[in-house]
Amino acid sequence: MSSSKTLIILRHAHRDLDERTRDNGLSDKGREQVKRMLSFAKRRLDESSPVFLTSPKKRCVETISPVAKELGHEVRVDERLVEHLSGESDKAYLARIDEFLDFFKYECPEVTVICSHGDWIPVAIERLTGAQSSLRKCGWAEIEYVAGSSYLKWLVQKHY
Repeated sequence: MSSSKTLIILRHAHRDLDERTRDNGLSDKGREQVKRMLSFAKRRLDESSPVFLTSPKKRCVETISPVAKELGHEVRVDERLVEHLSGESDKAYLARIDEFLDFFKYECPEVTVICSHGDWIPVAIERLTGAQSSLRKCGWAEIEYVAGSSYLKWLVQKHY
């Protein structure tokens, strides 16, 4: 395990709201958000070799895939990154988040980029750093994990 690791958390961009019960992809607004985020992502990640992981939801895949593609990487789906599922107990939900965070700390490479949801992200940030934070759509949180401790390094709510 390296002495320093970075977890970059992306919240999916604005989704198509035609039918909220469907696994909709991004809206036109969401695709524009991703385009604006790309130059920021390229500057932050250009000299690293990150792994890209995403919730299986289409809106997450469509948010992270252009970033990975721009940097010449593939995206892998990780079921642990999905939002709180209907019928899933709070205990099971928190255990799933903790399982992913342990995976990040002990098995992931130096830089890991993930895309998840507005309910999952604040829980993960708080469990890692103790900080209470929400992330806007297409927002970017960067957490540094060093010698067993985590801190919030960057929080970008809007990309210009």
